[in-house]
Amino acid sequence: MSESSAATTRHLRRPAKGKMKSDSRETSSSRKKSKPNNHGDSEGRSSKQVARKSVELETDPVILQRRQKTIDYGKNTVGYHIYIQKVPIEKRTKEHPKTPDKYLKYSRRSWDTLIKMWRKKLHEYDEEGTNDNDLQESDEGSTI
Repeated sequence: MSESSAATTRHLRRPAKGKMKSDSRETSSSRKKSKPNNHGDSEGRSSKQVARKSVELETDPVILQRRQKTIDYGKNTVGYHIYIQKVPIEKRTKEHPKTPDKYLKYSRRSWDTLIKMWRKKLHEYDEEGTNDNDLQESDEGSTI
């Protein structure tokens, strides 16, 4: 091939590439089509709701015993005792610490996370009790 024919070939090819790019942008058939949401469909929801409602219960006595031990450990804290004194059952909301249900089926990691969150919420009340005791002790110490 001579230099002039190579230059001519390159010159001829450039517009074709540019044209292809502009064509691909203009045509919507090359774009990925989005699927419509099924949130409005009652059929899609009902199958998901059925899956949520089927709750499995824990039947293994070893696991139930272990879970009860961790619950008892949490209930035997200063924070828990202050919490049950300050917040009656009728006035408890979702923000208050709630003892996890040991009978529901959880993975070990999920159960440990629930206990950890419960204990952290109980520690909020523990700090209140500790601060009150510290204030009482400091007041008694200053009068002596």
